Amino acid sequence: MAVTDLDDHSLLLAEVRAGRRAIDIVQELFPFQPTAKPDEVGILRLGHGRPIQRRPVSTATALHWLKSDMVHVQQVLRGRVFELLALHPEASDRLPYLYAVGDLLDAETLRDANPLWDAMRKGDWRTAATELMACQWDRYYGSTAEKRRAVIGLVMAIAAPDTAH
Repeated sequence: MAVTDLDDHSLLLAEVRAGRRAIDIVQELFPFQPTAKPDEVGILRLGHGRPIQRRPVSTATALHWLKSDMVHVQQVLRGRVFELLALHPEASDRLPYLYAVGDLLDAETLRDANPLWDAMRKGDWRTAATELMACQWDRYYGSTAEKRRAVIGLVMAIAAPDTAH
């Protein structure tokens, strides 16, 4: 049996072609599933069949997901943020903290928190912080003392007169 000598370029082309076709095959087998659900044997799967209970996520994948989540938060809050910045351009220093809260709490929940946005439109950051503290953080990330401190830090950064760090 003859052994084929593949140069690096030939091997790369073969891998790229095969990888693209493999993606098509997996997409046919596992239609996109945006939320994790157990399959027939109880394995929790997400996306196009990724077995999230059996395969750890890489740091690169986790960062990709986080960036995607942040784009979602920004899109959901865009109208509210536009209105806020039109009234208070100096509030742009608070945006990173608002976006982080939107990711932790849920962007839609944050967008629909009318008393919070009313307070921010008035420039009343103390009331805005009070509204944020009234959210049900224990349901999200406030279950440990360390995480509660982190949430309080986010809220204080939004309320602080100088949020630039």
